Amino acid sequence: PDKNTISIDAMGQVAWNGTPVDDVTLRQYLDASLALPTEPELHFQPTPDARYEKVDQVLAIIKRSGVTKMGFIGNEQYRNDF
Repeated sequence: PDKNTISIDAMGQVAWNGTPVDDVTLRQYLDASLALPTEPELHFQPTPDARYEKVDQVLAIIKRSGVTKMGFIGNEQYRNDF
């Protein structure tokens, strides 16, 4: 795929392309995507009410995996807040 999406909801559920995953499975998916000939973009999309601790935990997993093509999705919802 050209891109993969990791989302986090208010309950702390992490999903890979819409499918709920645990931390180990998330890392396996990240490793598999990095093994592809062309690294797909990773879109990171926590909901506005996602707990910071969970977002931080998932960002740490992403960083340790070595992903180089990552973007935050959904930041436009905050454009009027600043």
